[in-house]
Amino acid sequence: MIGRCPNCGIKLKEPPFSERETSEVLITLKYREMVENNIKIFSIEEKGYCEICNAQPDELEAQILNVKDKL
Repeated sequence: MIGRCPNCGIKLKEPPFSERETSEVLITLKYREMVENNIKIFSIEEKGYCEICNAQPDELEAQILNVKDKL
């Protein structure tokens, strides 16, 4: 299992979740479709959300802060 989004790197099984896709199968299929069809995948900073898992930049930041708090 991948455990992370291949585009933005957010951990799929860690909160916050909100409207983010967490199914590794669906994420893998969407990523694979975009790569195979040579569709440009924009970064989370460029689009304001992840095109693969729908994560928002604030969700990624909250997850990073949560990990730092645990250390």
